[in-house]
Amino acid sequence: MLRSAPSPCPFTGRPLRQRGVYALEWAIIFPVFFVLLYAIVCYGLTFLVRESMQHAVEEGARAAMRYPVGKDASTWNDRKLQALTVVKDSLDWLPPALRPTDARIQFTVCLVSNAGCTHDSPMDANLPCDAQAPCLVVVSYAIHGYQDNAIAPHIPGLGLILPSTLTATASILVDQALL
Repeated sequence: MLRSAPSPCPFTGRPLRQRGVYALEWAIIFPVFFVLLYAIVCYGLTFLVRESMQHAVEEGARAAMRYPVGKDASTWNDRKLQALTVVKDSLDWLPPALRPTDARIQFTVCLVSNAGCTHDSPMDANLPCDAQAPCLVVVSYAIHGYQDNAIAPHIPGLGLILPSTLTATASILVDQALL
């Protein structure tokens, strides 16, 4: 007696037809996977820029305190120029639209007792700092319009997750020994 070959699918008795299912599943999943991966990369690059900015302004504040002292005592304007130079040199790897300029870096010195001391406060170049009236140096840098100038290429709809402004601020208390 002749027996027929066993059926590939025991429930239906028909052969399985799965030839294009994997391609269809990949076509459905790939855009979701790509957008998720690209969002991670964009966020990582934004985090890199923000942390680089923070490091640069901290180094700028320290540079203002390392400026030479002695009989040729430096003024706050000299220290400001030193701080601006360090911030610009630290961020020279950024694309031109994001690089700091003298106008975009804020530097100010104010008395610690001044509760309204921010990076927008005007700088008094002749501010005396001593043990009775300690000073605070504030260095700040902001990138406005980061969404439009982000390091990663813009994909429509994905720019919503990027911040519009990145800001980094560092402050340092002026030690009397540094003056």
